[in-house]
Amino acid sequence: MSASLPFAQRYGTIVAALATVGSCDIAMGLTLQLLPLLMEQRGVPAWIMGLNAAMAPLGIMLGGPFLPRIVSRFGSKPVVYVSIVMIIATLAAFKLFPSIWSWFAIRFVFGMSAGTLFTVSEAWILSGADDRNRGRVSGLYTSLLAITFSVGPLILPLTGLDGWMPWLIGMACVAISAVPLTFLKVSEGAFQHEEGAGFLAFVRRAPMLLFAVGTLTFFDAVMLSFFPIFGLRSGLLVEQVTLILGVAIIGNALLQLPIGLLADKWSRLGVIRLSAVITALLALAMIWTINSWLIWPVMLVLGTSAFAIYTIGLTILGDNFTGPDLIAGSAAFAAMWGIGGLLGPPIAGAATDAFGIDAIPLTVCLVYVLLLICLAFTGGRFIRSAAHG
Repeated sequence: MSASLPFAQRYGTIVAALATVGSCDIAMGLTLQLLPLLMEQRGVPAWIMGLNAAMAPLGIMLGGPFLPRIVSRFGSKPVVYVSIVMIIATLAAFKLFPSIWSWFAIRFVFGMSAGTLFTVSEAWILSGADDRNRGRVSGLYTSLLAITFSVGPLILPLTGLDGWMPWLIGMACVAISAVPLTFLKVSEGAFQHEEGAGFLAFVRRAPMLLFAVGTLTFFDAVMLSFFPIFGLRSGLLVEQVTLILGVAIIGNALLQLPIGLLADKWSRLGVIRLSAVITALLALAMIWTINSWLIWPVMLVLGTSAFAIYTIGLTILGDNFTGPDLIAGSAAFAAMWGIGGLLGPPIAGAATDAFGIDAIPLTVCLVYVLLLICLAFTGGRFIRSAAHG
């Protein structure tokens, strides 16, 4: 699709889509911090909090398979506009209907709507890039997500948890995300459904690419859920744990653009293999460095290397797919976030109960070792019957 678009339109598409995602992502970060804090304040049991948190990734997973046909029928921009309206409505509903049980349904719709917006925007961004700069564009997108997502929680100390203010700020951010869409020009015909295309067809064609993305979503879910526990049980203070985890996020935010540049100049497969090796080694190194100053550089590089696989996964997606297949691929990537969020914490938790706290970094290490083994068996092929890098 990108080759058929004029230069200004291609880059205008990228900028507008990035602005849409960035504005909405601030609200996502705010909400994911605000909801558990409100439930904790009300004394909600941890297992109910966990089930409630699972509703959003469940919505993403169940909505994804239908998205390519919906976009084909109604157009990508109208679908995103509806998603924005639905996200704003669900944010208001969280405040208007404070029952924990109503939040299950609201969070499911919230996840489905947010997943739709991010999936379509991701497809726009990849379609606006070309083979020469797709790695850098993917790196810029990943960095933007990390930065804007981390901004959301910073709002809460200013607004507090009670009252309408945090919700209104979240709703305003989502509403602002609609503004860049007025400047975005999309060739809707390129996203029309074709015979043999679709969500399941993409899964059958790119299982290795989805598994690579799944290693990152697994890592993300496990680290966000269990690194604080790993740090505290290793003797660190809460403030230290928070700062160290923040360093990993900073590494992800600042260094994905150079990762994308390396993929453009060198090799997509080479960057993924190198990132998987570094991630596996540094995950193990957490065990021996957690109580020394070395944990700081370890976490800085670990956050970068782990998320590099998602950056390059997006690049490979854009290299090999266009139009409705690109929408299907983006929806499948979104579903992998849901799967990682559902599987990662229970697996890491069970391993910790069985083998102790060091099972957390060991579990992360083993997942990336498994990725390397699978790449060796497939000869580095991420896409079946397609060119690969």
